[in-house]
Amino acid sequence: MKARPLRIHLALLALGLLVPLVVFTAGVLDRFATSQRAAREQGMRETARALALAVDRELGQSIRALEVLSHSEPLARGDLETFYATCKAVVRSRQPWTSLALLDAEGRTRFTTDQPFGESVSGTVDRPYLREVLETGRPVISDYPFTRKQGPPTVVVAMPVRDDARVTGVLLAHYSMQHFDRLWSDQRIPREWVGTVVDEEGVILSRSRGAERFVGVSAPQDFITSMRAAGNEGFFPSVTVDGMEAYSAVARSRVVPWTMVFSAPREVFSAPMKRSSLALLVAGLVCCVVAGAWATVMGRRITHPLRALARAATDSAATPEAFTRLDTTAVSELEEVRVALARTTALVAEREAALRAKMREAEAARAEAEAANRAKDQFLAMLGHELRNPLSAITSGVKVLSVARDEARRERTRALVERQAFHLARLVDDLLDVARVSSGRITLQKSTLDLGECVRRAIAALESSGRTQQHELLVDARPAPMEGDENRLYQVVTNLVSNALKYTPAGGRVTVCTRVEAETVVLEVSDTGVGLSPEVVPRVFDLFFQADHTLDRSQGGLGVGLTLVKRLVELHGGAVEARSEGLSRGSTFTVRLPRGVVKETSDSRDGTTGQVVRLRILLVEDHADSRQLVRELLEADGHTVYEAEDGPSGLEKARELRPDVVLLDIGLPGLDGYSVARALRDSEAGQGPRLIALTGYGLKEDRARAMQAGFDEHVVKPVDIVRLREVLSAPGGEAVAAP
Repeated sequence: MKARPLRIHLALLALGLLVPLVVFTAGVLDRFATSQRAAREQGMRETARALALAVDRELGQSIRALEVLSHSEPLARGDLETFYATCKAVVRSRQPWTSLALLDAEGRTRFTTDQPFGESVSGTVDRPYLREVLETGRPVISDYPFTRKQGPPTVVVAMPVRDDARVTGVLLAHYSMQHFDRLWSDQRIPREWVGTVVDEEGVILSRSRGAERFVGVSAPQDFITSMRAAGNEGFFPSVTVDGMEAYSAVARSRVVPWTMVFSAPREVFSAPMKRSSLALLVAGLVCCVVAGAWATVMGRRITHPLRALARAATDSAATPEAFTRLDTTAVSELEEVRVALARTTALVAEREAALRAKMREAEAARAEAEAANRAKDQFLAMLGHELRNPLSAITSGVKVLSVARDEARRERTRALVERQAFHLARLVDDLLDVARVSSGRITLQKSTLDLGECVRRAIAALESSGRTQQHELLVDARPAPMEGDENRLYQVVTNLVSNALKYTPAGGRVTVCTRVEAETVVLEVSDTGVGLSPEVVPRVFDLFFQADHTLDRSQGGLGVGLTLVKRLVELHGGAVEARSEGLSRGSTFTVRLPRGVVKETSDSRDGTTGQVVRLRILLVEDHADSRQLVRELLEADGHTVYEAEDGPSGLEKARELRPDVVLLDIGLPGLDGYSVARALRDSEAGQGPRLIALTGYGLKEDRARAMQAGFDEHVVKPVDIVRLREVLSAPGGEAVAAP
């Protein structure tokens, strides 16, 4: 038998079954759907129009009531107390009004029923609707700004108060939008339908269903676009704010710029169609019976070869040769399918081989992830170890101080506690800085600086802490002017030198040098310490990486210092590299930074006199131990220190004592530090002293907030006495020279 295309067989089958049914169904359903849709649409338009008229009527009554109040006799003769009592009674009697307020022509509030008469009302009201009333002399209705925290939305009805032809004030009524909720019950809206009041910006003001969730929320943007395109009235498909697919009828109010929306589920329109479809299905079954006999004959010519192909395709052991052994069919397309299945079987075999290769790669990736997880566990164990060491030393030192009588022993113990406290603070600072740099929350404060001077400062700080006593330290800090963040580059130098000292045995040499190469500034730190193996060098800047867990851990560390160095250098547009000739042969870290735009600056230290100053300082701190320690440090420097333990007492003492400097904690009971600073700056007593914030919050936005509140400086806890001395000795404020 000659093979024919599959489309001929399918066409013959479809013609005998579908043509009579399609023609009959299409005509009936089209006519029915058109009539039902038109009736539903007209009903929804009328309901939306009725809602708009009801809103206009309610607001019109409020306008007339306010007009009567604006001509009140007590108001006309200036008896505001009697007029206030009248307004208070009106608010209690009119449920929609939440409050009444009287403003003068300058926008100042004379009284409001929300507060007792005569109580001062702060501020001047400056709203667009207020200016419109004063300019036009006509009543205005406007939306009142609100948020979810302020409660339900409110409409402001503003009525001018006249003295002859002149507008002397404005009477405001706050009209609760919850009053319009009864509109939905009056219109008897079906439970699954939704009525909504939307302002001209698309914000939902009232809703018949889910008001507590959606009032104050903006409607979907597609709905707002369709609503504006509809003008005064319209009908269009939409999706409501709670995701219901619906048809919406809209009508615009003539009094306020609001739109009344009446939405019905799309199922309401499609339900009649479904019922008609059921009726038509019965008639269609008759057609199917007639066509069934014809379809059976034609179907057999197709299903038999298809089943054979299906059995061959589902055989788990099928090969391309299995399809060539099947009998030929009478349909040419099925022959093409048989060839395609043979080719597909071959492709599947190739894909399975590729999939197995990918699975092997996935196993390798999982092993790498497990290694990273082990590194995390090792870091957590190291973190516990490194935090316990200084804490244990501090705890033991405090106990020794309480029993020791020998002054030399007490001094050694005090120095130990101080070293361990600074070490603990450095661990926490390194962790925080790495997190801030990784999340992009650090912004460089660039200025012209000398990298050589930055190196000298860092080395001096390390020498003063006693950390360089067991090493030979060679410093060649040549002038290297550049543009950068001095504090962050100070961290880079300190971390690199500390790392070299930590991994160099006692008696070893650490060399630090700076130089300028064309448009690049170079910092190089080398040592004669334990060195790095070749496989460790590429990973030395990885977070939490420790080169050798068996090395001497007396100096401590979390494996974040070099990571912080790398990321701070990259923020400056530079690069850092590590080199080593092998274990026990030392290592070298080289930092290359762009010079940037270098401006000529004068050395502010040239004008210093070296004169020690004595200040009158008010210390406001609620933590008693911290307050005592800071006071003792300041008094040891010759300053006169006064104390306060909360915000209100600190504000009172600052106004009474008028000190030179106020050291002000941020987290205070009663009034926080920001509030105290603002109150001081607003008073005459707060114009003279310098305000210095003491806080545990050290982000850029925390410093900016302190400056906005009126602070002159921002110092992060725990208090570094060296940093505090620099701040106190900086120019600004009055100081008395110490003898």
